[in-house]
Amino acid sequence: MESTTTAAPSSDSDDEAAQFKLLLTVLSILVLTFLSQTFTGLNIGLMSLDTAQLQVLIDVPNKDESAMDSARYARKILPLRRKGNLLLCTILLGNTAVNALMAQLLADYAGGFIGFLLTTAIIVILCEIVPQSVCTRHGLFLGAAGSPIIKLAMVLFYPITKPYAIVLDQLFPQRENLLDRSQLQALVEYQKSAAPGMLVEGQAEMLIGALGMTQKTVSEVMVPLQRACCLSLKDVLDFAFIASVIQRGYSRFPVVDPASGQVVGLLHCKDLLSLRVVDDDPVHNVRDRSTCTVGELLEALRVAGRERHIFVCGKNTTLMALLAEFKRAPHLAVVADSAADGLAPADTRHVGIVTLHNIFGTILQAQVGFSEDDGGSPRRHRKAGALQLFDRARLEQMAVLAEPLGQDEAGAVMSFLGATLPGLFSQHALSQRALLQLLESLHPRQIPKRTQLYQKGKETDVVTLVLQGALHLTSGLDDCESSAGPWAVLGIGQLQPKAPDPYVSDFSAIAVTDSFVLEIHRHSYLKVAASHRTSHVDALA
Repeated sequence: MESTTTAAPSSDSDDEAAQFKLLLTVLSILVLTFLSQTFTGLNIGLMSLDTAQLQVLIDVPNKDESAMDSARYARKILPLRRKGNLLLCTILLGNTAVNALMAQLLADYAGGFIGFLLTTAIIVILCEIVPQSVCTRHGLFLGAAGSPIIKLAMVLFYPITKPYAIVLDQLFPQRENLLDRSQLQALVEYQKSAAPGMLVEGQAEMLIGALGMTQKTVSEVMVPLQRACCLSLKDVLDFAFIASVIQRGYSRFPVVDPASGQVVGLLHCKDLLSLRVVDDDPVHNVRDRSTCTVGELLEALRVAGRERHIFVCGKNTTLMALLAEFKRAPHLAVVADSAADGLAPADTRHVGIVTLHNIFGTILQAQVGFSEDDGGSPRRHRKAGALQLFDRARLEQMAVLAEPLGQDEAGAVMSFLGATLPGLFSQHALSQRALLQLLESLHPRQIPKRTQLYQKGKETDVVTLVLQGALHLTSGLDDCESSAGPWAVLGIGQLQPKAPDPYVSDFSAIAVTDSFVLEIHRHSYLKVAASHRTSHVDALA
């Protein structure tokens, strides 16, 4: 009776101990499962992040909220990731130790085939597949969140993992996975096709063009000399010729010797526009525009020390090398029939030209501006030429400060007016010196959008030259509509000899864009014209 009473408490104590042991084992398995998931997931999340990629995330400019979060996570991970082999040894040792301990605990409750299935299910499904799937998508966030656990494991396992890490650092030193030029180009092309909306339209093409530019040579982008817009030494620089050249819209013109077919010089459009008949013209040997030739102008510029030297390169010169040369020389190079990479021999035959325009076209992977072969109208060419002669930022500054035209700018306007309206502005109609002084007293005026410059039936005494912008015109009894752009001259009828005074506009003009104009007042023009007639009569007398 006494022994039975004593055995009952002992049995209850054994049951409680067994339950406590089971509970402790379950809790241990749960903790070990979490640690195994952590080590497995961080093995993917941390080791898949390259140090270069993390540094890029930290250095991203103009960060939004998402980018700031990514940069914060990357800062936590980068110190660990730089210790690549030590990190790898810590994660693998920790994962192996946790899985081995978990298998040993499970063996006490499920042995044989059942234990094998249970251990495999827990380790493979819960500790391998699930964490790897999650960390593949959210490796940056989870890597930053789990970094304290990894730091603690590094301290605990340091005596074991450090020797292995030293050996691995010597055998397999860590390197950043940087992309070369062709890989970057392939990456941009893949991103363009996989996620077209990630880059603004044209950005991908620009990046591809810039990356591929170093491999291209001038022979691939040059314009053959036969198709290029060139001047001949024998071309006569009369008003009509200068007007036709400027209307093409180019700023630089190679000069070709018709005898040899070689490029012998380079003229800028402002060399032609500044060719004026005034007493203090620095190019004193070419005063008579009606008989001056391109060759004579080129020689006069050479004597005056204003010659523009041309860079002659071989066909194998890379575009990058030429772009560097354009920083020091005019933005036009002549291509010679030579295999040289860089400066070509002097006696080599010239076969084409390359401009900064062609290089930009290669970078942008698109046709830039216009060419003679694009079928553009003369009006479009005049507009392009005007845009090149008058920079918008410069016009804005001049309009705000009421700054008058400079000598070259006034000369450009005078040359254009003389070429397009010779009856009113040529050297036979006006004193060029007086006209130049008149134009140099004018300053561009900025016209806001929807401003009315002329109103049909209203008096006006202003002639308007449009420098930039667009105007909407209505004229005639039927109010016929038209438009006017750069280099359009409005109100010119009031300068005719028999124009009524006061002059009443027979059309209306409204600015459809923010525009810049020059305004020539009628009385100022008539004063210059009267002075010219007086001096002409005095000369005849």
